[in-house]
Amino acid sequence: MELHPNLQPYAFLLGTWKGEGRGYYPTISDFAYSETLTFAPAPGKPFFRYEQKTMGPNGPMHTEVGFFRPVGDGNLEFIIAQPMGQTELLAGRAVEDEYFLVFEFEPSTVVNSPTAKQVDATARSYSFNGDRTSVTHRFHMGAVGQPMQQHLESELTKEA
Repeated sequence: MELHPNLQPYAFLLGTWKGEGRGYYPTISDFAYSETLTFAPAPGKPFFRYEQKTMGPNGPMHTEVGFFRPVGDGNLEFIIAQPMGQTELLAGRAVEDEYFLVFEFEPSTVVNSPTAKQVDATARSYSFNGDRTSVTHRFHMGAVGQPMQQHLESELTKEA
């Protein structure tokens, strides 16, 4: 399958990434989780479909779906919907040095449904190693009266 030209530099994302993570926030107890990210092509379209799932010791914890959109010149957009009533609209950049490729998305525009917990802003970063086989994902959030701060961190590797 031929990818849209905007997607070609990010073809390494396609597939499934798995690993372990940890979460913390002033309003909850610390926790550990397993995370799975999946990026899939949308034939002929300039975006990848995205899905994230987390599992804890008692079963499913969180899921989200969306679209990863490279829009040219290292600029990125990420549109994410969460079943608890939030959508995140993130704009960012891909920055590469000799060791890492980093996607930085901050700050976001968050829209909350009328019954959702109040989330004011989010930020995300994805730091890929040199051969693009592992990634560190960090998620920051300002919510429920708390200032923006790190909430989640995971270390994922690409499945063969």
